[in-house]
Amino acid sequence: MEDTIVAPATPPALSAIALIRMSGPKSLEIISSLLRKSFKGDPQRLYYRKLYFGEELLDDVVLSYWKSPRSYTGEDMIEISCHGNPYIVERILEACLKKGARLASPGEFTKRAFLNGKMDLTQAEAIIDLIHAGGMLALKSAQALQSGGLSKELLRIRAELIDILAEVEAYIDFPEEDIQPEVGDQLIGRLLAMENKLSTLLSSAPLSRVLREGLTIVLAGSPNVGKSSLFNALLKENRAIVSPHPGTTRDTIEAECRISSFLVKIVDTAGQRVADDQIEAEGIRRAQEAVKRGDLILHLVSAPDDPSTDPYVLPQLQAQQKVIAIASKADLGIHPANKDKHALSIVTGMGLEELEEKIKKLLESFFPMDFSYGVNPRQQAALAKMAEALNKAILGIKNSLPPELISSELHECLERVGEIVGLVSSEDILDKIFQKFCIGK
Repeated sequence: MEDTIVAPATPPALSAIALIRMSGPKSLEIISSLLRKSFKGDPQRLYYRKLYFGEELLDDVVLSYWKSPRSYTGEDMIEISCHGNPYIVERILEACLKKGARLASPGEFTKRAFLNGKMDLTQAEAIIDLIHAGGMLALKSAQALQSGGLSKELLRIRAELIDILAEVEAYIDFPEEDIQPEVGDQLIGRLLAMENKLSTLLSSAPLSRVLREGLTIVLAGSPNVGKSSLFNALLKENRAIVSPHPGTTRDTIEAECRISSFLVKIVDTAGQRVADDQIEAEGIRRAQEAVKRGDLILHLVSAPDDPSTDPYVLPQLQAQQKVIAIASKADLGIHPANKDKHALSIVTGMGLEELEEKIKKLLESFFPMDFSYGVNPRQQAALAKMAEALNKAILGIKNSLPPELISSELHECLERVGEIVGLVSSEDILDKIFQKFCIGK
């Protein structure tokens, strides 16, 4: 990391202000070469200056200097706030590159922060979650991870593992002695407590996925019961074609929106009936698949009609899937057999606000009250291997296996902790993680 990198930290679009970051040992030298007025470079101060490249005025800018190690990357850093014209940003970048910097790779600033000990790997990964958080719960989860919630928990487990490992390995030095039953019971108790903590962390993985990708809400029912109208109403825009003729929707239509503090994907499906042609049949098949994947199903029926005449039947759902039964077109009347369903009329707006509130409460019910953060797929895979090794160690103690075998499993656990927080990490793993970042972060 002896070179100096530069990149825009704001998107390439017209705006009032754009930000360019530069990090590395030549940062101060490069920015000074673009100035005609002396630059003292006092750290953590703002400077209003004009940037020049040769005789060309690049822009009026505000500079801030962050001296190593008290910067985001742990290196000398310069941040340039310029006017948000993409052409200006391009010219300043070009000048910095010609003066000796190179363009940063995606996530390279954060990668340098990790390598310089400014954060661990779980905190670095949390930054990408923070940027892409689609709702309040996702934001709080990312903030908890960035503040070290997961790494602190894992480092406590690591300290406990090292303590247990020292006790187990003491028996290796004295092969004539077996682990005493009372000592074994005590070790098993400590390892079981650790196993429970791992189980809790692993159980958060599906919730973490939901926060990153959003919950899926699927609209299902027979043709012409108002699915597309509700789809548009929830999105608050006209995305789906609405027609009084059955079979207008021939395929699934998906769109993302936010309901309360949740990012959701809403899926409008083709009405379920005997298809007139192959294209409609394929749309109906896709609709059935969508229902199977949905977290929440909004099952619509026509409010004025006898539900016994409706041919659509929801397929067998999984235990975690939730359903709201909706009596649509309630402005035309409600059949007595539909009184137990949520009455809705898109035409008059009746029941729409209440439906959104009901959806919000169901979305909240997916998450336990004490949920604070969830693990990502990389962390989940390492935790699963760690739990497996921990279980083998417990069984080893119970079955009076040689302490060398128990020690081997505990060392495996330590390796996995190191893999998660970044105490041990290969360049391939780091590249894969930081390539998900945008340039300039």
